[in-house]
Amino acid sequence: MANDAQNGLAATARRIGGVAVLAVRAALRTRTVGALLALLAACVLVLPGVVKGDGTPEGELHILLTYTLGFAFGILCLATLWAACALFAAEIDSARMQLSAVKPVRAAEFWAGKWLALLALNGVALLAVYAGVYAQVRWRMHRDGWEAVEQPVSRRVAHPLLPTPRQEARETLDELRARNELPHGYSERTILRVLEEKAHEKYTEIPPGRQQAWRFRLSRPLRTSETVTVRLRFETEYNTRAQVTGICRLGCVETARAVEVPLDDFTLKEIEFAVDARAFGQAPDAGLRTFELSFEHTGDAKHAPGLLLRFRKDVALLTPGGSFWMNLLRAAAVHGSVLALLAAFGLTLSVCFSLPVAAFVATVLLVLTMVGNSVVQVVSEEDAKKWSNRAGVLVSRTVHGATRHALQAEPLAALTNGERLDAGMLRASVGWNALLLPLLLAAAGCAVLRRRELADAE
Repeated sequence: MANDAQNGLAATARRIGGVAVLAVRAALRTRTVGALLALLAACVLVLPGVVKGDGTPEGELHILLTYTLGFAFGILCLATLWAACALFAAEIDSARMQLSAVKPVRAAEFWAGKWLALLALNGVALLAVYAGVYAQVRWRMHRDGWEAVEQPVSRRVAHPLLPTPRQEARETLDELRARNELPHGYSERTILRVLEEKAHEKYTEIPPGRQQAWRFRLSRPLRTSETVTVRLRFETEYNTRAQVTGICRLGCVETARAVEVPLDDFTLKEIEFAVDARAFGQAPDAGLRTFELSFEHTGDAKHAPGLLLRFRKDVALLTPGGSFWMNLLRAAAVHGSVLALLAAFGLTLSVCFSLPVAAFVATVLLVLTMVGNSVVQVVSEEDAKKWSNRAGVLVSRTVHGATRHALQAEPLAALTNGERLDAGMLRASVGWNALLLPLLLAAAGCAVLRRRELADAE
């Protein structure tokens, strides 16, 4: 019984592999793959020289990571989607699928083989792009002699321990109800949803003479030889930043030791300073995990403005998080998972429609996804209630709800900011984009493929 099962799995694997090899060979025989690689090479090699930065290592790194990788990834997304839309549709319309249909190949094996072929081609192209960017970063570091503080890094990011957005929204709703200040014309469910959506963008003011404290719990303990970096991002009027002064106090709960750092340069919107772990005294064998950060606004109460911070996004502790090059591989894995999802989506559309229709539907849905996520972030409930906006807002929210798990990772922003891609975010991206959603799309595509009449030779 066990041998029969193993033989069956081996036969299935051979059939899937055969379909994948045939698809890869067919793609390589065309000029499409060569043209795509040439376009990607031009993007990686030419674009950094065309787009000019500010001349600093940070500016050059931003162009390489944001513009070059972002543009190349966009090209791969479109190429993957359109190629996937053509695989089944073209074979069905030209009756070439009958050459494979006479063999004992199941619909699921057809689908999986072609999906793996697209994954293999995307993997090669994606690794080539990332390798080209990696080589350029290394070459520029050697050519310009970047200092240690200018070289790309990977740091773990710890945010303050705060209530979840849902809990915060519930508390705010209760406060509004107690003060009889609930907005009229909206249900509590709508108010709660809006408060939860805006929790990450909620600003809190620290006026002169006031102090705010946050507690942090590091995911990895800080060792004696390492440093912890405090990062504060804030909003205030540019012409009044010179009047702002403050004192940051970073304390370690395990050792009950603290370090005070006076701040008097707020000309920029972001402040970072590093503290050596030895400043907190003798660390226990388990390392340092729990910290408390406080900021006291010491500016003149009559002239200095208050600082506006989004506690969930603008206050953070940064600790060593491995090498930048490993972080680059994590970003490639996130991008690869998105391409896997697009390949699965395009294959399912190619089963359901002819090539022109599948390509049109895929392009429209891709545009709706990009526009819908932007609309959800900026639309207000007042705008959503207008009859002329209801249909668009409803579509945008539906698309956002269906794609937010798949698109929540932002690898290029993390790379540019020197932030290590969170392991949980990486697992969620790979799990949703490369496993769960392709599995659902495969089930739908195979169900249609089994019922759809294959192209008749006549």
